[in-house]
Order: sequence, then structure tokens, then C-alpha cells
Amino acid sequence: MTTEREVEPEPKLEPIPSEPLRMVEMVFPNNTNHYGTLFGGKVLDLMDRAAFLAATRFAHQTMVTASTEHIDFFTPVKSGQIVELVAKVVFTGKTSLTVKVDLFSEDAIRKTRVHASQGYFHMVAVNEEGKPVRVPELTLENEHDRAEWQEVKALREFRKSRTLKKGKSI
Repeated sequence: MTTEREVEPEPKLEPIPSEPLRMVEMVFPNNTNHYGTLFGGKVLDLMDRAAFLAATRFAHQTMVTASTEHIDFFTPVKSGQIVELVAKVVFTGKTSLTVKVDLFSEDAIRKTRVHASQGYFHMVAVNEEGKPVRVPELTLENEHDRAEWQEVKALREFRKSRTLKKGKSI
């Protein structure tokens, strides 16, 4: 028990691996444009939700989206197709982390699967007052994980230098 003036020590967070989170949705006509393809905004919504779930599961903290990076739309997703989102934490900082989200479209009848979109979502862990709190360190299990971590670290540093030059904080 602590008094009002004492502060609880921050618990030591052990490094942990990131498990991919999978989310599946059906594309219905009400989510498509006049070409019969999934709205780009809906793709972003689905990807952001997958990133949020992966981040929350990993950190066991309240997570908020801080920014996105390199959102690529490779191919249109059509009405009637199934989309699978695969989200995985690929980088951790002190209070933030980055989730890579891949979106695949499937035509269940023709048995085809296409990598339709990919993006990176930077998430921040916050407490009840909205103040940043620590996230666990990511365990890098293999060379692919280490290479991806370095790539995302470089992306984040570039973004940080770019926004600081404009006189804005991140």
C-alpha cells in the first residue's frame, strides 16, 4: 500500500514474442464503391481494428493509434470476397509499438487468395488519464524478425526526423 506521495514502482516487463492475430470478414455490397470494390476507407478501418487488437493482446494495455505508415493497396477487393487480416507486432519502443497488417482477399469459389494491402500502424499504450505507459519489449525470434525490426526502426526514425523538422512533435 502506498500513500498519496509515494508512487508505485513500474513493474519490470519481460520481453515476449508476438503472435499473429487473424481476423476474417466478408465484403458486402454496402462496403463497396460504384466499381463494386471495397472502399479504401473500409480497408483502413479493418486494418486499424486488426492493429488495435494485436497491440492490445501483446501489451495488455489500452492502445491508441498514433499514426500509420506505408499503407499500400496492391489490388482491389471485390464484393463477395472474404478478407483475412493478419496483424503482428513487429517493433516495440518504450511506450509505443508498431503493428504490421497484411490484408488478403479470397475468392472462396475459385479458391484464389491475393495479397491485397499492407500497412504499418504505430500504437501508443496509455493509462486511464491518457498518459503513455510502458509496453513489453518484443522478443525477436529469428533473422526475419530482426530484419523487420531494423526496417521499422529506420522508418520510425525517418518519420520522427521529418516531423521534427516541420516544428511538430510526435
